Order: sequence, then structure tokens, then C-alpha cells
Amino acid sequence: MLEDCNFVLAGNTATQWLWAAALFLGSLAVSKLVYWLIGNFVKKLAEKTTTKLDDILVDMFEEPFVFCIALFGSHLALNQLTLAESAEVWIGRIYTALIILNVTWFVVRTFDALMDTYVYPRMRQSEGSMDKHVFPIVRKMLNMIVWSIGIIMALNNAGYDITAMIAGLGIGGLALAMAAQDSVSNFFGGFTIFTDKPFSVGDRIKIGGYDGNVSEVGMRSFRLRTLDGTEVVIPNSQVTNSMIENVTRAPAKKIKLELGLTYATTPEKMAEAQEILKGIAKNHADVNDNYATYFLTFGDFSLGILFVYYIRSGADAFQVQSEVNMEILRQFNAANLDFAFPSQTLYMAK
Repeated sequence: MLEDCNFVLAGNTATQWLWAAALFLGSLAVSKLVYWLIGNFVKKLAEKTTTKLDDILVDMFEEPFVFCIALFGSHLALNQLTLAESAEVWIGRIYTALIILNVTWFVVRTFDALMDTYVYPRMRQSEGSMDKHVFPIVRKMLNMIVWSIGIIMALNNAGYDITAMIAGLGIGGLALAMAAQDSVSNFFGGFTIFTDKPFSVGDRIKIGGYDGNVSEVGMRSFRLRTLDGTEVVIPNSQVTNSMIENVTRAPAKKIKLELGLTYATTPEKMAEAQEILKGIAKNHADVNDNYATYFLTFGDFSLGILFVYYIRSGADAFQVQSEVNMEILRQFNAANLDFAFPSQTLYMAK
């Protein structure tokens, strides 16, 4: 029986293989046991505390720690075997790389949990909807940075020439950037929207000949719901190359209304007309106090009055204009003020 256990396979006896298998399976069993203990005891202890930080750390530490136990057990198992020197060197490098990646995994998990627990709830309570769009993008970018650092450190410890690799990636990145200039410009345009905030979702803006409300903002483009009801998709690069008029953020909307009365209107009636216009502006709740009327022109067929008033921010501009115009028509008709229309007088010579 002992003779059967002394056969050699790949330079190792059966006893060595059995010890290696036992250590490996034992490490898996220990990792399962630790996973169960953390889930049933450690987490419950952390839940009894008033702070959430220990709950987050225990939850995020759980899986990387179990994986670390499995790595340690497999390393002990391989130490029971007689391996070539070159194989031992490569195995050592691989284990070092895996440990670095495991630590990176723990850092990323913890960072995500902290952001979701402490940062995102405050974002949701803020009034700015753009912050809610920025949060997932910033989180993904930071995760990519952490993972990139971890992978570079792991590859460096595994024996790869990182300098040559980064140089190759730089050349490839340059070629990719040349081939995707539009996508890159749109990405940075989206970054400009999120940081500089020339407009927010729901704002009415004018850009590139389009007038409408911003319905959605992405990293490549944003969507504009025009006043006609159509949806226009505009590349984010237009933000850096075009003039933007944010109508929503204007303190008031200026309205210039030109009225023409007949030449039969007396000076007294012209003064009365101006007083009526001032009274309409004064009595409307959505028109601010900065209004004026002027008797400006002797036109071809009318006496011209310029009426200037400002609609308060947040009011429905079209509705306010409709109400003001209706009141002008009503009061001018009651005062027998006649609007002029294009007309000509012909004199016949004998």
C-alpha cells in the first residue's frame, strides 16, 4: 500500500499531491466558513452600532477577504510541490498580481458603497437635476482610474514592461483619437455642460436656430423639445461652438408691441390710449413695474404707439401676452379708440 503511494507524477510523489490537494480543499472550506461567519455574526454586530461606516466596510471586505483566504490556501498547496525554478518565479508573480487586483477590488467596492451611502442621497435632495446626471459618470470615471492603476501595478509586478506597453497604448490612443474626433469633442462638450452648466434639464434655450426646452442630456448629445413639439438631437460639441440663449434664466421677458391708431385720433385720445396701456401693465400680476408707452411715429396710414413691458420669470409668456392683448382690445373698443389699417386716399383731378 505504501509502495502505491510513492509513485512519482510530474516530479512529485503521491504524498505531496495529496497534501497539496488537502490544503487547497481545506482553504476553500475555511473560506466558506469565514464567509458564513461574517454574514451571520460580524454583519449583525456591525448593524447594532449607530454608524453606517462599519457596516459598509464589513460588507465590502467580505468577498475580497474570502478570496484572499483561497489565494493563501492555494499558495500553501503549491509550496508542497517540487516545481521548477522558473515556474516558482512565475507563480510568485501571478500571486502578487492577484493580491494587488484583490486590494483594488476592495478599494473600488468600498468607494462605490461610500458614494451610494453618503454622496448620492445628498445629490437627490439637491434641486439641480444636472448633479444627478453627473454622479454616475464621475463614479465610473473614478472607478476606471482606480482599476487602471491597479492593473498597471499588477502587470508591473508580473514582469511586464509597463513603459513599452504605455507607449504602445499612447500610439494606439492617438490613432483612435484621430479616428474619433467627433466623439471626443462631443464627450468634452458633455463634460462642459455638466461642469459649466449653461443650461439644465427643463430650461428653454435657443441654439443653432432651434428654440425649445431641454428634455435630456447625455455624454454624446442632448435632446431639445421645440415649441412645435418635435424633438431635436444636438451634439454636445455645439455647446462649445455656438451661442446659447437661456430663456428660462432671464429675469424677465421683454415684449415690444407696436399699435397704430387712425389719424382721426385727437391728442387727448392719444394720451388716454397711453394711460390705458400703463393701467393694463400695472394691474397684471405677471408684468413687472418696468413698463413704458411712447407716441413715436406718424406712419403712412396710422399714428404709432410703442408699448414696452416685461413678463416676470417663470410665467407663461404666451398666456400673459394673450391676456394683455385681449385687455387692450377690450378697453380700446370701450374708449372708442380705432385701430388703423392700411388705406389710401385718392384725389381725382378734373
